[in-house]
Order: sequence, then C-alpha cells, then structure tokens
Amino acid sequence: MNKSGWLLYESADAKWNRWFIEKLQKECSVHGLTLKLVYTDYISDAYNMTLDNIALDMLKGREAPDFIVNRSRHSGIAYEFEKQGIRIFNPAKVTETANDKELSYDVARALGLPFMPFITVGKDDLLSMFKSPEPVQSVTDTKGYRNVKDKADDFGYPFVLKPAEGHGGKHVFLINNEAELHEALQEIRSTYSLLPYKKLLMQRVASVKGCDLRVYLINNTVVTGMLRTSSDPGNFRANFSLGGRAAVHTLTREERFLTGELADALPSDYMGIDFIYDRDSIPVFNEFEDVCGARMLYANTDIDIVRQYAAHIASVLSS
Repeated sequence: MNKSGWLLYESADAKWNRWFIEKLQKECSVHGLTLKLVYTDYISDAYNMTLDNIALDMLKGREAPDFIVNRSRHSGIAYEFEKQGIRIFNPAKVTETANDKELSYDVARALGLPFMPFITVGKDDLLSMFKSPEPVQSVTDTKGYRNVKDKADDFGYPFVLKPAEGHGGKHVFLINNEAELHEALQEIRSTYSLLPYKKLLMQRVASVKGCDLRVYLINNTVVTGMLRTSSDPGNFRANFSLGGRAAVHTLTREERFLTGELADALPSDYMGIDFIYDRDSIPVFNEFEDVCGARMLYANTDIDIVRQYAAHIASVLSS
C-alpha cells in the first residue's frame, strides 16, 4: 500500500512533540504510508472563521493527501477535509468535542455519567477583561471581571478555574477566594493574545486531589490505564508533563464501564479519556484527550502505542 498523508500540527506543538512526529512517520512508513508534517498556524483562528473554503485553501499548490492525521486541535479544518472525502484521524466530531470541555460534559450528561458540576464564563466577559478597548491596569477595572466575581460568589469557593479548550494543565487554577481569582485572571490576561480562550469553566473540586486516571484507546478499544499522581503535595494537578508520577493501573469494573460508555458515544482512532476521583474515591469523568500524548507510556511501560496507532491507520486505509 502506497498512500500519502498529512500530519497536521501547530508549529509550537510540533517542536514539543518532535519525537512523536518522527516516530509516527517511521511507523507509518513500515505500512507504505508517507506522512508529511503540515503546519496550521496561518489559520490559527479557524475555530471562529467561516470555513467553506479552508480545505481548498490549504490544498493550493499541494497534491491532495489520501488521509490526514490531525493533531492541531482544529475541528474546523477536519470538518472541511471530511467534506472533501478525505479520511481524518481523529474524526472531526472527536476533535470538536474533546477540545471543548463543556461539549465533553454534554456527552457525559446525556449518558447519565458523573462529572463535577460547573458554570461557564463566556466570550463577552473574557473580551471585556482581556481585550478591553480602553486601557486598564487590572482586570478588576472591567465589567467582565465584576460579572465573573458575581458568578464566583454565587457558585461558591473553592473551585477549579480552567479554559474550556485548554490542555496539559495550562491555566488551570485552584481558586479559594477572590484574591486568587484576581491573580489567575491577571495571569491569563498576560498571555491572552497568544491563547485567546473562548470560555472558562468554574468547576467544583474533586475530593481526591493530585490524582487522576488516563485511559488510552486505539480504535475505541482500551490499551491500558495510567494512574497519575502529583509529585508536589501542594499541586492538585497530576499531569505527567508537569512532573507528575505515573504507573500502570488495572481498570476497575466501574472505570471500564464508564470508559466504554464514553468511547461508544464518541468513537475515535486514538484518544485518552481522563477521570478524577470524588467522594469515596468514585471515578468521575474529567475530559477527552484528542491530541493524546504518549510520554508516560514510553517512560513506564513497554507498550508501543504509536506503532499500534500506525497499524490502525494502515488497517483503516486498506479496508
């Protein structure tokens, strides 16, 4: 089988994931698949654009690929290429849902599965705080901040503040009072031009802090579970990229059931499903991971998940 595909990445993410890129290209070549790295930076506002011609624009001067591995987190791009009849790994629906935590929780809600309660801070308040047309010294000078403060007061402290489309633990804060809320929003404001979030979530804090479960899936089938724990007792985030520890975890019957329900509702090619633990260590759905990393697998197991992913891609394309 000789087919040529594109591997879509934002350039900054590609630098951080160079090993994964080269490994996937190598494993795909074993199956006669050529995988070319293509950056998506020039359409970084694709989430909010009218995308009728975006795929055609990307194809200018290029030969149309036989398939695309989309690790750019841009669902708009994926939808447009799907319209062109090109197979996308993961499907556009996965990318859209997994990169919006509010949409992800809608999936869990429809299935009657547990997740931590939350409220949303919308685009108007974010623009007021972070892109005010009037120069302001602090987010507290904006109407948006006053609205967010009122929401926080009504929701009640403590809570986790996080971007709906965030990943890797970036801009995730444990907020215990208004002073911490102000500090967190000021930090987000300082980088908002680079990370223009569409919405933030205020979410209840799970009772078990600094511990979560990542379940890896290939072709909607569980590969393994990895339990992550924070190496810093003061850090409630357990991300491996932030220094957390990881160990292989055998899924309980409940964890396997929850994973199966969520996976069936959002069929994927390669995805992670993350759980946190609440009262009595009950597993609670936390998020889908569309652009799923593999560092902790290679650091702690002999599972070659990139090889498995390449084999799955080849199998789909040959059927």
